[in-house]
Amino acid sequence: MISDLTSEFDALVAALQTLRQQLQDARPTLWIPLNPGEQKATSQLQFLTDIICDLWYRDGQDGRETRSRHGLVMANAEIAEQIRAINLQKDRFRKAVQQVRQELDNNDWLEHYSQLGQRHDSLRESLTFAGLKRIHLKQCFRHIPLLEHCPQKVGFSWYVNGRSIKKISVQQAQEKLLELGEEKTHIQVQLNKLAQLPAHLQLAQIQTLAPVVRANLVFKPESGLSRKAMNLALPLFITGSAAQLPAFNEIPPEPPSGRTRQQRGDQKISAEAFLPSLRIHTYQA
Repeated sequence: MISDLTSEFDALVAALQTLRQQLQDARPTLWIPLNPGEQKATSQLQFLTDIICDLWYRDGQDGRETRSRHGLVMANAEIAEQIRAINLQKDRFRKAVQQVRQELDNNDWLEHYSQLGQRHDSLRESLTFAGLKRIHLKQCFRHIPLLEHCPQKVGFSWYVNGRSIKKISVQQAQEKLLELGEEKTHIQVQLNKLAQLPAHLQLAQIQTLAPVVRANLVFKPESGLSRKAMNLALPLFITGSAAQLPAFNEIPPEPPSGRTRQQRGDQKISAEAFLPSLRIHTYQA
């Protein structure tokens, strides 16, 4: 079980190192936006190979945060095939992690998780990101985006107003609060409020999503393909023999600051959350 987890992680790292070398050898046509500090410290190609091989937390990084960067990269057949293999290996590693977490108690899992993060010192130390120690599962699991058909145009934009709304029952809300720690005073207050609600009442759990880059893809009319939109956490690789990137607009590497999310006029949930730890609202059908 543990050996499977280790071997799947090692296989993922080896596959990423192979892709890194392929990119360095091929030096494909690409565009990666860099901020002024990054421009002084690295090249677009180096940044690209670093971020796709980055599987670790940086010191002080929020556990919910992932390092991301949009961009465009033309991929030859060899690189495209390697990306497909990597994405399959990422799925195998995710499955191995899920199995281990189901079969081990939390303390044993944390011990093996810590040991896993210390592997492959040479790769960790070669990345430009400082203070890499623990592995970041979300960064391990996320696929490298690969587009099989070259679009005519790519329109990038920062999407900063995203949120998810999920209907849950009173019982599910209670379980989520208990996971946060029943002994905490503010959790007890919210559990008491939940206890006063009828069991059949529908609740809405609202989560504000982190800013994300959205790529709007436009294909040539004769291709028979329709427009497509996709969110990008990593640069988009495009298969094909074309030497030039499709037409695209440039946006900054970081989301715009000072943006506030506007409340929708057709919102059908109460304006005030009564369970602030989970941001759960009563749902009005």
